[in-house]
Amino acid sequence: MRPMSNDKHLPMLAGVITWSAVVYIEFQRLAGTSYATLGIVGYVSFLILFAAVVYHLGERRYYARHRIFLHLQLTIALMLLLIYPSDLAPILLVVWASQLADYFSRQRAILLVLFSNLLFYSILFFHWQFYNHIVVALTYMGFQIFALGTAFARVSEKQAREELEQVNQQLLATRIILAQSSKQDERLRIARDLHDILGHQLTAINLQLEILQHRVDQQLQSSVAETKQLAKQLLENIRAVVRDQRTPLTVDIRQAVKTLATRLPALTVEIHGDLQLESAQMAEQLLLCIQEGISNAVRHGNTQYLHLNLQQDQRCIHIDIDDQGKGCSLPIKPGNGLTGMQERLAQFNGRAELIPQTTGCRLSITLELTNA
Repeated sequence: MRPMSNDKHLPMLAGVITWSAVVYIEFQRLAGTSYATLGIVGYVSFLILFAAVVYHLGERRYYARHRIFLHLQLTIALMLLLIYPSDLAPILLVVWASQLADYFSRQRAILLVLFSNLLFYSILFFHWQFYNHIVVALTYMGFQIFALGTAFARVSEKQAREELEQVNQQLLATRIILAQSSKQDERLRIARDLHDILGHQLTAINLQLEILQHRVDQQLQSSVAETKQLAKQLLENIRAVVRDQRTPLTVDIRQAVKTLATRLPALTVEIHGDLQLESAQMAEQLLLCIQEGISNAVRHGNTQYLHLNLQQDQRCIHIDIDDQGKGCSLPIKPGNGLTGMQERLAQFNGRAELIPQTTGCRLSITLELTNA
């Protein structure tokens, strides 16, 4: 099994410590009663469900399963309150509420907390007839809302951090393209300066030497002719340099991906093939798609290794990004990342497809070269 990310250590530790403290006291109370076995099974089952949810906290592929686990946690906590009157068992409702933010909207999570407290109050009032049942119910509801608010703050901070990382990666990809495009602009500027300044001046020198050759003494004409020939050769050399400088530079996608990978030191990226594009616009959009694919493989697949295969022929470009992460299950529901790739590639008659593999997933990108 893969280790938990740092974002999950604290919720897991806090939940286990809280559960242990409650169980330590409750097991002593339940010892020797007819509810002991049922109580032990309930508390242990709650811990197993809690650990299963937090271990994969917030991972989209487990959303449906974890929502069921959360409903089961609520059911177990309420059942424990039904079989034995306890002032500590309601703490399990607080632990349960702390997990809702990763799987439900704010409005629905609050409704679930209110619903759970309505059931809790009903158990206190109708079943056990607790003294000050309203105060007890409101107190634990306050704890639940506090835990829920803290959880939503954690989720918001995580989303903001991921969005900031995404923007930084996009800025880096754009900067790489701009750096290579600026080289082409600099070459064109040098070519224009050579043609407009040196080229014109050498042409003027050649004309002056032509006139001088007819005016000087016979013994100097050969020297002037040699000088004129050197000036012509220099002019031809400058024209050759200008033609070379005007030749369009291509954007090296392989080198650009290597630069992106240096920002992810925990990730090993192996690149096969080469890809050169003359269109800076296509190169930018393609690099942003590759960057999104790498980010998704790390964030959702929890991979530490990527294999990137670049292929290009006269008609199309084909790119495969294979990871060795957790994989993806069918049917695949496109998220914001995959949808954004499709939108970027649509202007080039391109497409992106996520394909489940035996180990991990493959992101397959195809572009037509008609607009390159």
